Amino acid sequence: MAKLVLSLNGTVINQFFTDKPNLCIGQAADNDIVINDPLVGEHCAHIVGIGEDHILESLEGDYGILVNGKACFRQILQHRDIIHLGAYHLRYLNSRVSSELNMDRTMLIEALPLEAQAGKAITSLPSARPNKMYFPEGYVQIQKGRGHHLPGENVALDRVVTTFGTPGEQLVVLTRRPQKIYLTHVEGPQMPRVNQKSIGREPVALQDGDLIEAASHRLEFHLGRPPTKR
Repeated sequence: MAKLVLSLNGTVINQFFTDKPNLCIGQAADNDIVINDPLVGEHCAHIVGIGEDHILESLEGDYGILVNGKACFRQILQHRDIIHLGAYHLRYLNSRVSSELNMDRTMLIEALPLEAQAGKAITSLPSARPNKMYFPEGYVQIQKGRGHHLPGENVALDRVVTTFGTPGEQLVVLTRRPQKIYLTHVEGPQMPRVNQKSIGREPVALQDGDLIEAASHRLEFHLGRPPTKR
C-alpha cells in the first residue's frame, strides 16, 4: 500500500496510508490530511486512487500545486514525489509501483475523475512506455451508453487509464497493468457489475468476453485489437 509522509523542516510529523479512494488535503479540519499553514488553502488538493496508481489534483483554481518544485494541476504521482504545502512537504511513497513499472509517468492528465469537463463520457490518460514489460491489448464494444460514442462502436484501450461515465455522478476506469486490464469504481452510489455481479470497490481483472455494466454504460470487454472496419 502506498503512503504519504508529512514533514516540516526535515522532521517527519505524520504518515498517511492511501487506503481510501479519495484523500482530501488542506487547512480545514474536515480534510483527511490537515496542513496547519496559513499559505495552504482550506481544501487545496485531493488524491484519487486508481488501481495501484494515485492521481493528485489541485483545487486551488488558477494557481495549481507544487510537485517537486513545479506547478501542476493534475498529475500521476510517482514514487518519492514531493508535494509542497506551504512550509510542509508531503512525500509520496509507492515502492510497489516503482519496482513493477519502469516507465515515464510524469505527464499531466488532460481529464481527471471528479473534475473533467462535463459531457465527455469517455476520456483517456496518456499511454505509458513500458520497458520490457507486457501490457495486454484490449477494447470494449459499446452496447449502451451516453456521450459521443455510439452503440456498436469499438473503443481501443490503448492508454494507461480510460474513464467511462460522467464526472460528479458515476465514474469507473479501465486500467492497463502488466499482464491484465482492471476495472475500478471511482465515484457514484452504484457499484459496477461484471457478468451481473457487483465488483465492490476493489479493482477486478477482466477476462475476454466479460460484460460490464457501469456508469450508465453496458460494455463488452475483449482482449486483442478492435476488429478492422470494412
